[in-house]
Amino acid sequence: MIFGMTPIATELFAEKNLDYYIPFWGGIIILHWVSVFVVTQLLKSQGKTLADIGYKLSRKGTLRFIGGYVLVALLVLVGVEVILSNVELDSSQFGSISSLIPKTTSHRIFFILLVFSTGFCEEIVYRGFAITQLEKIGLNKWIALTIAAFIFVGIHGGNAYSNRFLFLFGGGVMFGLVFLFSKRLLPSILIHLAINLSAMMAIFQLIK
Repeated sequence: MIFGMTPIATELFAEKNLDYYIPFWGGIIILHWVSVFVVTQLLKSQGKTLADIGYKLSRKGTLRFIGGYVLVALLVLVGVEVILSNVELDSSQFGSISSLIPKTTSHRIFFILLVFSTGFCEEIVYRGFAITQLEKIGLNKWIALTIAAFIFVGIHGGNAYSNRFLFLFGGGVMFGLVFLFSKRLLPSILIHLAINLSAMMAIFQLIK
């Protein structure tokens, strides 16, 4: 939320300056992985690992998972680029669509990294860790899920509580339910990745 109030964020969101797309979202990626590092250290202090909060993949399994994601993401990227090469975009309308949506080829390549960071790290922190820890202090799992979803809204910026609350809170609840019923993080990570990666295709709405 604090990072969302920096000059970099203002340039991207208020001024619609695309030069700040990678600097801002690159900062978000750094914050994602710092959060995961903090979580792993807190778990380590309790004598636990990521497996204890639902991330069951081995190192080899994780590499296969990453490889599979990269392959799918590259196929989506190629498909988008091929379609865009045969149409004309109304670039004057770039500012009318979400600042998350990548508008250029370089942004779309970077977006592949951003989507992975978002889907993987946010599920680790706001589903696996948050819900597990809230249950640990004695909260009912449904209350824990609700609190985690409410916090999840906040990481999308302070104004998310007013203009995107239902969408983001609903998403947080959905991911939380998938985690609670499956007792694993991989299903919610995969759904999160799929939803976010599909945003790459939102650029098609600007086709003339």
